[in-house]
Amino acid sequence: MNLLRDIVKILLSGHTLGQKKNYIKYLISRKGNVLGYDPVTISIVGTTRCTLNCDMCPTHSGKVSGDYPYKQKNIRDIDFEMFREMIDRFKNATTVHIIGSGEPLLNEDFFRMVDYAHQRKMIVKTFSNGTTIKKNMDNILNSKLDGITISLNGHDSKEFARMTGAEEKVYDEIYAATKALVDEKKKRGSGVKVKLSFIIDRVNYRDIPKMVDIGLGLSVDHIFFCNFLASPYSGLKADERALFAEGGLTDELNAIFGKYPPEVRKKLTPPVLIDKTMSWNNCRSHFSQIRFDGDGNVSSCSMMLLNMCGNGNYRDPDVWNNVFFRNMRAKFLSGSMEALPEPCLVCPDNKGVKIL
Repeated sequence: MNLLRDIVKILLSGHTLGQKKNYIKYLISRKGNVLGYDPVTISIVGTTRCTLNCDMCPTHSGKVSGDYPYKQKNIRDIDFEMFREMIDRFKNATTVHIIGSGEPLLNEDFFRMVDYAHQRKMIVKTFSNGTTIKKNMDNILNSKLDGITISLNGHDSKEFARMTGAEEKVYDEIYAATKALVDEKKKRGSGVKVKLSFIIDRVNYRDIPKMVDIGLGLSVDHIFFCNFLASPYSGLKADERALFAEGGLTDELNAIFGKYPPEVRKKLTPPVLIDKTMSWNNCRSHFSQIRFDGDGNVSSCSMMLLNMCGNGNYRDPDVWNNVFFRNMRAKFLSGSMEALPEPCLVCPDNKGVKIL
């Protein structure tokens, strides 16, 4: 039934005929090491420059060692010509995400890239830390963005500082900019969806109702609660911070989210809990998404923000089925935990279970 629903949805969409055909092939194809369809999602590392250096960020955190083998390297911004070449190469993708490993709106070509992808009938979304919203408000609301998710990461300034390591005043600035953006969006009747995200860990999960109140008070379109993404350093390890589907936590979170009426619940995405006992792999990014950075490196994961060097270049012939992608798909299809990169073992996209 879900497959039929997804096929009908894509057929009724405003995508091109080629995009619709490709997406249906993705839906019905058997997943293997070599794929007979193009990626359905393009993920863009528009920049690795950032206005913050959050403690939990694997790219910019001072707590994550420079020797960490999965740490994303700082590289140059993607320029418009490179972006256009990438989009044209994979024109059958339906969605473009401009996300990490930095603050996307710092890229001077950001809005040109949004408009170009929109012209190619692609859905375009981005994720911001909120520090660049105030100065880009007009551009955001006048753009063809389908959605912007702002990482508020706290129900107050103290919680924001605990989670990010940034000064408390930064929270107040992000909150004020988000409120101004939503208020101005209403005045203009802009179609850009404004969403919030919060990182949830073992310390703050009982404060989720306060975060819901913040989001509802701001009148945002949606609120995401994201499980903490771990790295193997003190204060950042999975066993210290991440939420696992054990010890009654599933029931506790179900009770927290279950108290909201349906009209509120549809605006909330609960955190995905990690199941330590899971023997299969849920992640499908290697079968659906191709990711690019400013040096032309490729990968697929946009969740754990892994180092992309050495995986191939976007100009390589048949890069979508190159050695890197074939090997990664084989690992995820094997069901073997030993074969996976270490971060994948504690990634909610791979070893996660949804609540409710």
